Amino acid sequence: MLMTNLYEARAKCDFQVASVPDIGLLEGLGLREGTQVTIQSRYAFGGPVLLRVEDTYSVALGKDVAKRIAVRELAES
Repeated sequence: MLMTNLYEARAKCDFQVASVPDIGLLEGLGLREGTQVTIQSRYAFGGPVLLRVEDTYSVALGKDVAKRIAVRELAES
């Protein structure tokens, strides 16, 4: 499986969170190891990443936080 960070991950692809920095807000958003996320879009000029968490709700994360979250690409079904 390909490992990258959330900011550099390919849009419209599914990923599993591999590691998350110790930022309490992230756990409150449901972002923890093992969570499945889909990158919906990445805004230009260092803007936020919009992702779908567990195919339930959307969250926008700033570039600095997204770069600190490691993800693994899930195999296409």
